[in-house]
Formats: sequence, structure tokens, C-alpha cells
Amino acid sequence: MAVSPSSGLPRGLLILTFFQLCQPDSAHFDVIGPAEPIVAAVGDDVELPCHLSPSVSAERMELRWLRGKGAAVLVRRDGREQAAEQAAEYRGRATLVARDIAAGRVAVRIRRVRASDDGEYRCFFRQDGSYEEASVHLKVAALGSDPHIHMEVRENGEVWLECTSVGWYPEPQVQWRTSEGEKFPSTSESRNPDEEGLFTVAASVIIRDPFMKNISCCIRNLLLGQQKEVDISIPASFFPKLTPWMVAVAVILMVLGVLTIGSIVCTWRLYKERSRQRKDEFSSKEKLLEELKWRKATVHAVDVTLDPDTAHPHLFLYEDSKSVRLEDSRQELPEKPERFDFWPCVLGRETFTAGRHFWEVEVGDRADWAVGVCRENVVKKGFDPMTPENGFWAVELYGNGYWALTPLRTPLPLAGPPRRVGIFLDYESGEVSFYNMTDGSPIYTFSNTSFSGPLRPFFCLWSCGKKPLAICPVSDGPERVTVVADAKDFTKEIPLSPMGEDSASGDTDTLHSKLIPTQPSQRAP
Repeated sequence: MAVSPSSGLPRGLLILTFFQLCQPDSAHFDVIGPAEPIVAAVGDDVELPCHLSPSVSAERMELRWLRGKGAAVLVRRDGREQAAEQAAEYRGRATLVARDIAAGRVAVRIRRVRASDDGEYRCFFRQDGSYEEASVHLKVAALGSDPHIHMEVRENGEVWLECTSVGWYPEPQVQWRTSEGEKFPSTSESRNPDEEGLFTVAASVIIRDPFMKNISCCIRNLLLGQQKEVDISIPASFFPKLTPWMVAVAVILMVLGVLTIGSIVCTWRLYKERSRQRKDEFSSKEKLLEELKWRKATVHAVDVTLDPDTAHPHLFLYEDSKSVRLEDSRQELPEKPERFDFWPCVLGRETFTAGRHFWEVEVGDRADWAVGVCRENVVKKGFDPMTPENGFWAVELYGNGYWALTPLRTPLPLAGPPRRVGIFLDYESGEVSFYNMTDGSPIYTFSNTSFSGPLRPFFCLWSCGKKPLAICPVSDGPERVTVVADAKDFTKEIPLSPMGEDSASGDTDTLHSKLIPTQPSQRAP
């Protein structure tokens, strides 16, 4: 039941499908969007339609058009548009088209389309506890200005041509052609967006062939299937005639060039060999320091358990309160303010207000999960985005990619899939670090954060599966770690005492967690 981001099925649809399972008495309806993407030109108005099946009135339903993970394009509730809930970039531009709302057909009209409007939208319908949504993909296009070719003749007889044009979206394709239709690539190209997101194109070539007289530059918008083209003639007088002395000078320069290149190659090989040796020495030191960093994190290991009072009704906790799985069925649980009702999440019982704390989560080869920490008072009702601004510091596996849950989601290019993830919280330093415990390599670090108030471990599952997400038990103590002080001298070692032994400095407070446990809650039925 795992959902890949490339599959076109939004994560919100998965969660809303779970909610429908607990509403057997509500009238069932489906929300249907257009089968093909909608193409709109920059500056035009566009309508993004959705309709209900069967055709029932949507007059009293709550309607939402959402962008990304929850930015509100338009919200209609209790028969009125809620302008205060709209994202700033859509205020005054997005309105409801409700001429057929009695038949369940509605649309959102976006005026003066911008390049930034390109992307996927979700139309969301709610009535009496039933939720459904559909996806609408908007593709924005802009045909730029007529190309212009600037020509310069260099002292060596070469002709430099640059083709420029502005106002394209998405990025266009540039193609140079001869008068016979033969295509050849640009020497250099650049496509830079302006303040409105439209691309300015600049492509240049160097012409050395004296027989090439006519050149054309063609810029094509592949989405619209349209192009703009300009050609230029190169006068024959621009190409110098070769004289015998010029040929002699060219041969001499060529011989000198070969000798110079030979000496440069020899010098370069010597430099590369010495650089490789220095790099190997530096890499050894760097790996040792990185290993020391995550080994130190394990010294502050704490015992984390799951709090059933916060668990979403579709999450089933095991008896040891250390494992959890996501099911299609919904449990009948008492409604509590601390329970998640939209995102399938659960918090740890433990509360952290100071110090350093470390725990590990066994993710194995299961798909679609998120782990980290969050503020104790995060919003647990509704679908606020999981970002640091909303009190979440977490990483996730979703589909085939690993991501840090920053406002725009940061991709994580990992060398291999982690089967066990270590989370290290340094409250005073404002850092939350994640490690691949298979090889001790770092995954991602949230830094320069000013924490305030209690923080709690955070777990989330995006897809069902027989394999649970499990919190690893705390071992009796980390193994003794030895760090080499100098990569050249492996006889010098710095011992790091495990938890429970006196440190070399005599400061033992740094080896103990300042964990403040909360009172255990009653287990969900």
C-alpha cells in the first residue's frame, strides 16, 4: 500500500481514505478531476475543475483547493469563501466558479497565471465526516520574445554569435542550424529565471568554417509545440585568407603547443599523485573524527517508549510500547486533545527539556516512514505541514527517496538505505542529528535552532505493512571507542570512556541524559 510521489496519488488522499473507513453511515461520493494536465499561458486566466460522482449538490460541503503539502489556494465553508485562510500569493487571484455547484461541479479560477503557479493542485471535499479529493495538474507555458543574434569578429578570424531571448517557460530548447538544415550544438548556454520565474536564454557558438555563410537560431517551447527562429548571414570578408607565412607560424605554434602540453601533462601527473596522497591522509582523519562524533552520541542513549494516548486510530501499538504498525482498519479510541486525527503519527512518552539524548529506530526494509522530534504542543488536529516552523524536526523515506522535512523538503543522497536510524538531540546546542547506524554515516542535521519548551520523540508511518517500526532497546553501554589522534601515527590513541565510567576530564554530567519522563498513559484499546 506504499505510495510513491511519482505515482500521482497524493499523501493526503491516502490519509483521507483511512478516515472514510470509520464513516459507514455517511453518503459515499468520489471527487473526479480532469484526466489530462491543464495548460495555461502566463498572464491568462485558468479554471481548475472538479466534480462529484454521483452528481450531488456541493452547496453545503466544505471545499478546498490545496497546493503542495497544504497551502490553501481557496477555502469555502458554510456557503462562503474564507479569504483569511488563503495563501498570500492567491489572495485576490483565486475565486470559486460555482455555476453548477448544485450538480456537484465546481472549479477554482486563477487570474493572471504566473510561472510559479505551475504544479499539482488538490481539490478536497468534506461532508459529515466524509473526505475525498482529486488531483489537478496545471502546466504553465510562456512563448518568449523573438530571438536576437549578436555577432562579433575576432582578430583570429573566428566569428562569435550569441542568440538571446526573454520570457520563456518552462525552460526552452535552443538549436543552431545551417542553411542546409544541419544541426550543431551551442558552445555555451544559459537559462536564468527572472523575478517572475520566466527564463532568459543566451546561447553562443564560434564559427571557424569560412564556407558557412548563413546560420539560424531556433528556440522552441516543447510544452506548446511552438518555436521562434531568426537567421543571420556571415559576410565572406570576415574570414581572412591564409598566406604562406601564416601557415608557417601556425605549424611552429603547433609544435610548441605539443611540447608545452607534454610538459604540462607530466607536471599534472606528479601533482595529482601528491594530491592523492594528501587526500588519503585527510580522508582518514575525517572518517575517524566523524566516527567519534556519532559514537559520542550513543553515550547519551535513553529508553524511549510510545505514548498510546497520542496515537492515530489507524496505528496499532504492540504490548511492549516500542513497536507500531499502520492498518487499514480503525480502532475505536477515546477522543483526546493530544491524539493525532489526520497524520498517522504517535509520540514518545519521554519529554526532553535539556541535555543530550540519543535513541535508535529499526526501520528495516519497510517503506514510507518519518522519525525525529517535535515540540510537545504541536498541532495534532488537521494537516499542518511537518516543518521546523510548525515544531517538527524529522527525516523521512517516502516513495523511493529520502528527505529532510524542511519547508521545501531537502533530498538526501544516501550511499545506501539505512536499516536503523539514530536520532541525537542536543537541546542546548539547538541541533537534531540523524545517523545511518549501519555504518555510522551522517544522514542530516538540523542546526542553529533555539528550542523552547518540552520536546518529544516523533514517529510517523505513511503506508501499511506487516513489518512494524520499532524502537531499539538501550544496550548495557556502548563499547569502548578508540580514536586515532594522528593518521600517520597509529600508536597515539585517545580513549573515550563508556557510560558509567569516569571521564578523562572528571566531568561526568555530560555522560548522563537529563531526561524528564512523563507519567505513563493508559494503553489505547
